[in-house]
Amino acid sequence: MASNISELNTANLSTTVLLQGLMSVIVHPHWRNYTPLPHSAHLLMGSMVSLIVLFAGMANIWVIGCFIRYRSLRISSNLLVLNLAITDTFLALGNLPWLAISSFRGVWIFGYIGCQVYGFVGAMSGFISINTLAMIAIERFFVIVIREPYRHIRTSNKTVLISIMFIWIYSFVWAICPLIGWGSIILEGSMTSCTFDFFSRDVNTKSYVASILVFCFTVQLFLIICSYVRIYLKVLQHEKEIVNCYSDGNNTLQIQNRKVRKFRSVHVKTAKISLVIISIFCLSWTPYAVVAIIGNFGDASVITPLASTIPGVFAKLSTVLNPMIYALLHPKFRNKLPFRKKKVLKAKSNFQALMKLDNESPPHTSSSLSIQFNANTPKEFHRETVV
Repeated sequence: MASNISELNTANLSTTVLLQGLMSVIVHPHWRNYTPLPHSAHLLMGSMVSLIVLFAGMANIWVIGCFIRYRSLRISSNLLVLNLAITDTFLALGNLPWLAISSFRGVWIFGYIGCQVYGFVGAMSGFISINTLAMIAIERFFVIVIREPYRHIRTSNKTVLISIMFIWIYSFVWAICPLIGWGSIILEGSMTSCTFDFFSRDVNTKSYVASILVFCFTVQLFLIICSYVRIYLKVLQHEKEIVNCYSDGNNTLQIQNRKVRKFRSVHVKTAKISLVIISIFCLSWTPYAVVAIIGNFGDASVITPLASTIPGVFAKLSTVLNPMIYALLHPKFRNKLPFRKKKVLKAKSNFQALMKLDNESPPHTSSSLSIQFNANTPKEFHRETVV
């Protein structure tokens, strides 16, 4: 009996030593200088992540279900929104529960392999989400700003599917790098989740961190800001042309004021939505980028376990915010909500308002948005929306 107990104790000791050895590989020495987070902080984190999983799962599954159920939503531009919803669902249901369980336990419990899988899945989902947001902005810019000179070119389903395939391949290439030797994945300061190593100052780590900051954040942020700023300026330019056209025409003052007010409401709404999209993207991903820059190139001592944990929460919160921005603000998606199905919808989409305005506009307007719509206008163009 004593011999069996001795053997059991020896086995437990060996297991403990093995786990400690694995943990020492994924715990950066930087975190040994700080006191671990209190258990109350872990419980709060676990509760927050659980709520994110619940709301993100419900919102994104609703978007996917609407796309499957309603034929009117199956247009080329909405395929990018569908890709975003699928990615956020995968992250919310396939990755975040690991973080919630570890938070309630107060320590990462899935070992070295689990850390690498968690880090890869999180990176893959994050890169796909960022690149999809940038592609949505580019697609909107193409449709609204530069479509007239290239009207024969369509954003068909095939074109969008090729773009989505490129997004997945591009994201996979960057996410797999830490698993094959360029960069590495380690535990965050909370000791309950894993992310890129942005503390080591060797050439391998610094080059990888610098590369993903440029090619997986800065470029996408630049494209998003430029696209939505140009969209707003295009709508603003068209408003000025409409005002000039009506001021030179023979229409009554009442009609002039009605049309000008209608178009101004369109461009104001466009500006607000563009500002929300840019702000949410920055709020979700800029804290992560700032921590990575400081950890790899600045004074890393200012990054405490709590300071490294907060950016991760903001990034994960994007799984809830994305469907709210790109689906619930879209009239066709929003009208599929249960409490709106029984109502007679009086408000039309932004671009439908533009179409009606353009049909009644004087013919000498030169803007690419002020074309005359008729039965010969392609159906795909009628379905486009401002956002």
